Amino acid sequence: MKKISVQYGVDSLTKQVESGFTFGDLQDSDTFKGALGFGDNTKALVDGIEQDRRTVIPDGVTVRLETAANTKA
Repeated sequence: MKKISVQYGVDSLTKQVESGFTFGDLQDSDTFKGALGFGDNTKALVDGIEQDRRTVIPDGVTVRLETAANTKA
């Protein structure tokens, strides 16, 4: 188990997660979505750098979620 903090807008949540918890798991988590009110179209940032969904979140990190910009094909 590890502890992470997640920010979305002005709201934040600190929670214990499994050791293999990825940024994609966070973005798909109904628990975090319900608590912070974000949707499916987000990007995860650590220190302003966008993270890959497959990357495991390190212990003690603060993740900022932002709504991703829509793109046209």
